[in-house]
Amino acid sequence: MSQRATSPERTESATGWEAVIRSLEDEGRRAFLERDIPALDRLWSDSLHVNSPLNVVHPGSTVRELLRAGRIGHVAFEAEIEHIGRHGDVVFVMGGETIVDEPGGPTLRRRFTNVWGLEEGSWKLVARHANLVGNAPA
Repeated sequence: MSQRATSPERTESATGWEAVIRSLEDEGRRAFLERDIPALDRLWSDSLHVNSPLNVVHPGSTVRELLRAGRIGHVAFEAEIEHIGRHGDVVFVMGGETIVDEPGGPTLRRRFTNVWGLEEGSWKLVARHANLVGNAPA
C-alpha cells in the first residue's frame, strides 16, 4: 500500500513532494535524451543501479559511460506516469515509456519503475527498472 502523506517532521506538503518528483522525472528524461551527464550526476545517487531493458543490472556509473560513449541513447523519449507513491524517504514512480533509439528506428514501448530516495535533503534516483512491452526488435 502506498503512502501519500509526508511524515510529521517534513515541511513539504503531499502535493509539494509529488510536484518535485514529477519535475525531477521530467528533468531526468530530458537529461538522458540530451546526454546531459552533469545533470544526470546531479539527479542520480552514487549508489544508483538500473535493471535495463537488456535484462542486465548496471550501476549508474556504467549507464552514464554507455550514454557518453553513444552505446545507448534515444532520439525520442516520452514517459507517462501512472502512479507515484511515498513511503517515508522513498518515492516510487511507475508508468509507461515510448522511445525511439535512432532516427527512423522503431517506436518501442516500455514499462518502468523509478525509485527516488531523500539524500541529504535532496531527492536522488536510487533504482530504476525498465522492460520492453510486446515483441522486441531482433
